[in-house]
Amino acid sequence: MQHTFTATLDDEPGALERVLALFRKRAFNIRSLTVDATQEPGVSRLTLVVDGDEAGLRRASGGMEKLLQVHGVDRQPSKF
Repeated sequence: MQHTFTATLDDEPGALERVLALFRKRAFNIRSLTVDATQEPGVSRLTLVVDGDEAGLRRASGGMEKLLQVHGVDRQPSKF
């Protein structure tokens, strides 16, 4: 099942790598990855479309929320 994660995170070196490491450790297939600036200086928006089971995606979402560089996470089933 595909889910879309949207997160806001610090715009600093290594922040994206820490988020992606959570998905890499769990061997999720990332279908789409987009990062762009927000109106708030120093903050970026990350959008990921990921294949995975519900339990694994729930753990990944919780892991993202624990990262200091992440300000917020939203997860929705993809409509694809």
